[in-house]
Amino acid sequence: MARIFGTIESLKSLKLELKDKGVSRFNSVKDLKSFLSNYNSEKLEIINQITNNLEREYFETCINLEQSKKTKHDIIKAERLLIAKTLSKLNIKIFELEMNKSDNFFLRIFFTMRTYYLKNKYNQYEKNQISNLENLTKEISEIINKDEFFIKKYKTEKQKIIEKRASKKIAELEHIYNVIQNSRNLIAGAIGENMVVNEINKLSDDYVLINDFNLNFSSPIFFKKYNQRIYSIQIDHLLISKAGIFIIETKNWSKKSVDSLSLRSPIEQIERSNFALYVYLSNNITLRDHHWGEQQIPIRNLIVMVNNKPKEKFKFVNIKLINELNNYIKYFEPVLTNNQFETTINKLV
Repeated sequence: MARIFGTIESLKSLKLELKDKGVSRFNSVKDLKSFLSNYNSEKLEIINQITNNLEREYFETCINLEQSKKTKHDIIKAERLLIAKTLSKLNIKIFELEMNKSDNFFLRIFFTMRTYYLKNKYNQYEKNQISNLENLTKEISEIINKDEFFIKKYKTEKQKIIEKRASKKIAELEHIYNVIQNSRNLIAGAIGENMVVNEINKLSDDYVLINDFNLNFSSPIFFKKYNQRIYSIQIDHLLISKAGIFIIETKNWSKKSVDSLSLRSPIEQIERSNFALYVYLSNNITLRDHHWGEQQIPIRNLIVMVNNKPKEKFKFVNIKLINELNNYIKYFEPVLTNNQFETTINKLV
């Protein structure tokens, strides 16, 4: 396989764009393509998952409700038995006091007051037994009311509940989709450049690919042909081989875009990069292995079109489709020795 260095520029730009919009779930072009292909099914999966969870919650609530009702019934039953026993004991004590006819004046006063106290206690206990039961079962009653309310809502508004619960995740998914749609030019570029990388990766390790190759010049290079001063260059892919260097620009354009007069031709850009790279190599790499003298490293301009390319041919550049790329690259005979090849790699990587 070819040796690959760097990340494709459009993918880096796309990641920054997505991160700026709060989207961080994608790590590769493959992830993006998978998301777009599975968008509708992922949305449906959210609905199905929410539906399944809701149905499971409904059945669990029904079971819990029956258990809660039984627990409440048992609490009330036990408390009523306790109340009945307490009232019965009070009744017996009151009866015993009323039957006691002591001749002692002070004892009769004591028994009368004691009887009054116990009767009052009996009346209060009997009067408050309902509120006591309510306080005792307050917590379990709230659980029962909550469960009954949920079951009622489930039976009458099931679809609304599903939509409400799914709304946040659906909104997040739609936000991601809209961000991607608004970044479709970057995505198209990333897909195209990724296809080029995958294609070149099929070559042997005698080929070295540098993605998003950049050079900056402290002293600008004057390009007489276009009357320009070049301060920097950025190349989609720089391919180093023993046959020389290929400057590769990738365009994932529709046929309409290829024929459009409003889109700027990439030829001027690639010529500009070629000239600046030629000057840089001439100043920084010396190849003296040939007995005739210093060699020049061939630099070839190549525009790779993903789906459509113009019928016309142009000066200074070759235009190929993806499936024509590797055969074109392998067509050229090696002109660099192993040592010259490695020297060039070490200087550019």
